[in-house]
Amino acid sequence: MAVPAAAATAEWRVGFRGGADVMVNDLASVGPKNAWAAGARRTKEFDPRTGSYFTAPQIRHWNGGRWTVVRNPVGPKGFPLREISLIEASGPSNVWTAGTAVAKGTGDVASSTRSVVSRWNGKRWQLMGSGRTTVTDLDVLGPGHAWIVGRDDRKAFFKHFRNGRWTSLPAPGGLREVSVRTPNDIWGLGRSSVLHFNGKAWRTVALPKIALPVAPDRRYGPVRPRLDAVQVTAGNVWIAVGFQQGDWSQPGTVLLRRAKGKWHHNRLPKDVVSTLSGDGKGGIWAASYRQSITATPDAPDPYAYTTLSIDTLRHTGAKLARRNLTPVASGFQWGDLVAVPKTDSALAAGFNWRPPQGSVILRYGR
Repeated sequence: MAVPAAAATAEWRVGFRGGADVMVNDLASVGPKNAWAAGARRTKEFDPRTGSYFTAPQIRHWNGGRWTVVRNPVGPKGFPLREISLIEASGPSNVWTAGTAVAKGTGDVASSTRSVVSRWNGKRWQLMGSGRTTVTDLDVLGPGHAWIVGRDDRKAFFKHFRNGRWTSLPAPGGLREVSVRTPNDIWGLGRSSVLHFNGKAWRTVALPKIALPVAPDRRYGPVRPRLDAVQVTAGNVWIAVGFQQGDWSQPGTVLLRRAKGKWHHNRLPKDVVSTLSGDGKGGIWAASYRQSITATPDAPDPYAYTTLSIDTLRHTGAKLARRNLTPVASGFQWGDLVAVPKTDSALAAGFNWRPPQGSVILRYGR
């Protein structure tokens, strides 16, 4: 009688390792066999203005079995694209990126730099916009809508792409990140406020009172809340609130969830959460690392930090589950975390600072 094979255990597994010259900045996924990783690779072309080597953009595609390098977008004439910082997708023929192009020459680097927004339509890359700006966030909703957030030399901007053209929308000062549910239901983060856009105007949304942790050494000023991430799902709005004392982060996060007009929260005393991603099933994934802090008043830096674990958090229903991502000994630094829509899987990316040093992409599943 044959013995049935044991079911594979769901866990995080490494799917890609890159060298120290490869960076993975952002991830996008539309299904188990369709995902993208965007970043850059260091070249041998030296830029004397900065004393460092130029980078070149790099995109990898996941087909369900392996990661392969695919075609890159390009910058405007005279401005080679150097890096892709953001990537979003709603389907295989609607992939958007935002990156940075830098021209060669002897002039000022700032004047030689352009932001570049591009779209893959399933056959080729299209240049969708470029300027002397910085794009800080990008979101897409189906094939017909895209939004970018950024800043120029004067102020923040918020733009919507629809019907083949960009429209400027109101942009509160300090707007840096958005999460779109519908064109008339957009949540954003400002410098120190949570914002909601109804399609016409922004309003500030009051958060519940949050108890602040006590800093190991109070001489460095008050501890203040810090807004780290926002994500909307079908029925919830999620906010990750961390803590800051002057120039120094304090361990701890409050994960806020707004449902039916009321705020609920999970307090995570030692976690620092950098990224939130909805899973398309009403749940959410969070990129986290747990950290302790010790006052070192006689040292050059007033605090010493110890990483306790590098984890992902998964919230489904009323339950928050922790899953270890990678050993602390790897020196892993988060790049991005994205859920694979309507599945129990997710993708994580970052950089291992300890040998073998380099970028890494992991996949959660069986």
